[in-house]
Amino acid sequence: MEVLKIAKQTSDLSYGQITKNMIKEKGLAGVLDGYFPWGSIQCFAKGATLGFGQALGRHMFDGHFSDSTAEVLSGGVGGGFQGFVMSPILLLKTRVITDPKFRGTGGTWATTVAATKLGVELIQREGLSVLMKGAGTFTTKRVADWTTRYFFAEKVTSMVQRIKGPDQKVSFSEKMLCSLTGGILSATVTIPIDVLVATIQDAGKAGQKVSIAKTFQDKLSRGGVKGLLAYSTRGYVARVAHVGLTTMLMKTVSSAVYDRYRRE
Repeated sequence: MEVLKIAKQTSDLSYGQITKNMIKEKGLAGVLDGYFPWGSIQCFAKGATLGFGQALGRHMFDGHFSDSTAEVLSGGVGGGFQGFVMSPILLLKTRVITDPKFRGTGGTWATTVAATKLGVELIQREGLSVLMKGAGTFTTKRVADWTTRYFFAEKVTSMVQRIKGPDQKVSFSEKMLCSLTGGILSATVTIPIDVLVATIQDAGKAGQKVSIAKTFQDKLSRGGVKGLLAYSTRGYVARVAHVGLTTMLMKTVSSAVYDRYRRE
């Protein structure tokens, strides 16, 4: 889903055309371009960094704010920590996904080898600082992502609790649905900045300094409000699916695992 989202955000192609390009040379394995090694490394870093940052945030805010507010704020801290650590990994993965040369590098192993060498190649061409290109925007995005995800999930849960009444407990499955809904609402609110991150880290922008203001001005001057809106919501379907499921897993399912671990 994330590969589809990034590819959609950096092109004018349809999901069908993007998928066709991915599988044309390599078959179904083509949809995993960028997953080895960068996406798989991201899998481990993503949850660990968010969990660490969130736990640190809860320790900072517990006792100073209500439980719900502390949960939302700690999500933002976790997101900021996650964004800073993950930015170089995301850049490398995005370059693999958006660089056409990786579509014809052979099978999965050949693509993995080429993708692994990419970091050294980028540093040689663009300098060490390239790994942090877009890091500020990405970190800001992760703070906004997780703050809004936790905020909306908490609000939806509170609404369900009011509907059920104070004597009825919100079940685990209902909490999962609340988190899923919160993630969908968050994705809707933060989609423009997510598109910007993909634009900044796009292989087509290699060596270029991407101005956020200039990017929006250019889209507005070329296509008007409709064009700006179309650009700002690129990849919306894939992002909603991705963020909804991620929020449900990270906020509700992982919290249940942590609670059980603490009890034992």
